[in-house]
Amino acid sequence: MRRKAGAGRPPPEIGQLSAGRALRDGVVQAAEEAAGLAAIAGQVAEDRASLARIVGELPQAPLIGLVEGDGGRFGLVVLDAQLVAALIEIQTTGRVAARPAEPRAPTRTDAIMCADFIDRALEMFEVRAAAGGLAEAPALTGFRYALALAEPRAIPLTLEEGRYRRFALPLDLAGGAKAGTFLVILPERAPGRAGGAPAGDGGPFTEALRATVLQSEAELAAILARRRMPLAEVTRLAVGSVIALPRAALDRVAVEDLSGRVVARARLGQADGHRALRLHAPGDSADPAPARPAPPEPLPPPAPAPEEAALPDLPGDMADFPDLAALSP
Repeated sequence: MRRKAGAGRPPPEIGQLSAGRALRDGVVQAAEEAAGLAAIAGQVAEDRASLARIVGELPQAPLIGLVEGDGGRFGLVVLDAQLVAALIEIQTTGRVAARPAEPRAPTRTDAIMCADFIDRALEMFEVRAAAGGLAEAPALTGFRYALALAEPRAIPLTLEEGRYRRFALPLDLAGGAKAGTFLVILPERAPGRAGGAPAGDGGPFTEALRATVLQSEAELAAILARRRMPLAEVTRLAVGSVIALPRAALDRVAVEDLSGRVVARARLGQADGHRALRLHAPGDSADPAPARPAPPEPLPPPAPAPEEAALPDLPGDMADFPDLAALSP
């Protein structure tokens, strides 16, 4: 009855379609189609803002979605805690609780459940802007959800410096059960516009992504050799047990990733009193190790031998390892 009475509806717009009206109609349609959520949109507040101002004026505990457009452009769609709660509740319980949600940090599951709504809202915004012949339509076109940013501090590391168009849309959700805000923040420049990043260059986003990747840890394993052993023999292993390995294993150490794929070959030695590996260059046949046929992968089990005979196979003291620092690279 409240919706029928028009409570909370903005005054009717007469005249040419605006970007704000296109966004308002698109978000209302997206909420219904993507989540089955009834929404009434208020008046859109549109302005231009810097990244510093955008970060400083974000709502509490927002879901920050990075959206990617054509020509290496990136923007944001921000959902406040009440809008996120309404979308989650309507999709999980079929109804929206008639009380404000407690603000909390959004989870990865929240982002996944809101992604379809964000994409549908951007699509409807784009369609309406193009159909209305808006002059700014090229700058509003082509954006889709890419990923969720963990915190507001990631925004300056991800987006280019400059001015952004910001649309703030208040929403009445599920007949007044909750009141949320939908923010769209897009770069002013259209694809191919002079002054932007060159085609194929992600600009600061690419550099930030590269820095993040380079700071990540990569776990590798150095495999000297592999042996098949009866379970009975394995259960007898204890501290001090000796496993015979071929000496060729020192010169053909396999460096493997977590999936077991060999990513490099190396030679085992020592440097500054620590065990170390010297990686072989790809296709390098000038191996300083003695020339001998490389063992197959995986190495076949050696013939049974008494433990005393296994001792000479590998160096027993750090001084016996070759000094890798003394070898030419």
